[in-house]
This record gives sequence, structure tokens and C-alpha cells, in this order.
Amino acid sequence: MESSRTPTRVQPKLGDPALTEKVWNRLRHNGTLVRDEVTSHLPPMLRSLTWQEFQQMPMARWACSLMLLLEPPPPPDLYRRRIRRPESAGPFDDIPSLTQRAGAEKIYAELCERHADRLLSCLWLLPILAGRARDLTLRPEAHGSERGRRMRRIKGGKHAQRRYREQGWHPLASVRKAWGLTGDRPQT
Repeated sequence: MESSRTPTRVQPKLGDPALTEKVWNRLRHNGTLVRDEVTSHLPPMLRSLTWQEFQQMPMARWACSLMLLLEPPPPPDLYRRRIRRPESAGPFDDIPSLTQRAGAEKIYAELCERHADRLLSCLWLLPILAGRARDLTLRPEAHGSERGRRMRRIKGGKHAQRRYREQGWHPLASVRKAWGLTGDRPQT
């Protein structure tokens, strides 16, 4: 006797490949979802039933599991995510240094205070502020005034190079020679 709580999907038998619903939904053949290849030519009301029947066929299950085995593995750094932390854990519990953790919590509190008027309507802002506090704490050298000065020097240098090209002149004789220019500075 089957109860009303029995799942409608077919349970795998011993020796059958384990194909979960998630695997079935991402399985591709030549770049197209297998589900679309099987059901695309059918009317919409028959697609669901046909897909369920296809999933129950032993030959289809073995073919799809073989496709999974032959599928190249994804590149190692593609979509690399941090391990999800438990709900009860704080946003900075994984920072090993207590002083850095305290610093991150202080910066996080300051950021939350600065954006207090938007926090109730923008719940997505809290994790962003936590990530910003973490970044400011763990990599302070990337956020100081020295970095700003360095970036402005780089930007100024690029601007000067562009201006030299537009004027057709450069202060370095080697560059003038490479560009085929004379030693005379054009009058602007």
C-alpha cells in the first residue's frame, strides 16, 4: 500500500545510477538541456508526463549517467564560493585574529550607523557592509591614502601620455626617435 506521503518520483534500485532532480535539471547534451531535447517537439501539456516517463526508463538513466561521467569537470576556480556559515555564527567569527575581528566589528557598526536610514528597506545591504568591513580590516594596505596617491599618479601619467601623443611630442628623446619625431617641441 502506498501512502499519500510517498514521493511520486521513482526511487533508484540497487546498481542504478543516482540521478537526483537537480542533476536531471542541469544535464546537457551538446549544450542543450536533455529535458528540452526530449520534450521540445511535444505539445506543452504532454511535456511533463513524457519527461517523467523518460526519467523512469532504465536505458535513459544509464545513458544520462554515462553523459555525467564523460562530462568534463568545471574549471577549479570558476564560481568558487566560501563555505556557507551556520545561521548562528556571526559575520566575522571565521577571522582568526581577535584584534582583527574586533576591528571588523567596529567598522561594521560604523558602516551600519552610516546607512541606518536604508537598512530596514534594503536587507541586502547588511552582507555588503559586512564584506566591506572584512575587506577594510584584512587588507588595510589596499585602502589607505598611499593607495589613493598611487592611483592618482597612474591616472596622471596616462593622461600625460595621451596629451603627448595628441601634441605629437614626448619629453624623452628615445620615445621621440621611436615615434619618428623631431626634437622640437610644438608650440601650443
